[in-house]
Amino acid sequence: MITLGYLNKLLMKKIFLTLTFLGAFCLFAKAQLSAGAGVTTTNFGSEFGKASLGVHLRGSYYFREKVAAGLGVSYSLPIKSTYDDGSAKFDRTSSFMSVGVVATFHLIGSYETDFSWYFPFAANYQFGNSKYSIAANQPAGTVAPENEKLSGLTVGLNTGLQYRIGNPYVFVEAGFALAANNTSNTRDGVIGTNPAPSSTVLQLGIRIPFGSGVGGGVY
Repeated sequence: MITLGYLNKLLMKKIFLTLTFLGAFCLFAKAQLSAGAGVTTTNFGSEFGKASLGVHLRGSYYFREKVAAGLGVSYSLPIKSTYDDGSAKFDRTSSFMSVGVVATFHLIGSYETDFSWYFPFAANYQFGNSKYSIAANQPAGTVAPENEKLSGLTVGLNTGLQYRIGNPYVFVEAGFALAANNTSNTRDGVIGTNPAPSSTVLQLGIRIPFGSGVGGGVY
């Protein structure tokens, strides 16, 4: 038999759960969040001979009007190039992907403005490798070099401009990334503590803000 006391307890429990959910939702809604995606072109140093197209995803949280922290991931299409060790030539395929954290500072404007000029500072772990195979018409007995790891921590500085078009924001960024410590190419016989190559990057894309009161300049 269901008593009045039981119904009251059940009702109070539902009210408590509903208020808890609404409170959590309101906190989330007031947070200044954004998600962005862009197309990139990255040059991983002169050794690889050409730039690589790729994609970049980033999510950011604004804890101040001009300052944000976020997470990002980027992937570049494999780069095909030729490596010559002086006695033979080899086909080389190099692949890169990075994951890291980003701190953003707006010099002009903020997340509430339609236009802003900002500076992202990034610390990424770059996953990279090069695979070698013997090129055509090489001397008999030629042996391809071992695959090469190009992974390591990098730090980078970008500068960007963005403009609001309705709710989304279009942006363009340009910058560079350097190995966090000594960088050297193991293929030349010099082993460094961080073989991740330096790079320069250009990005184009859009960002979408989430949360109440977000009017512009979201990164």
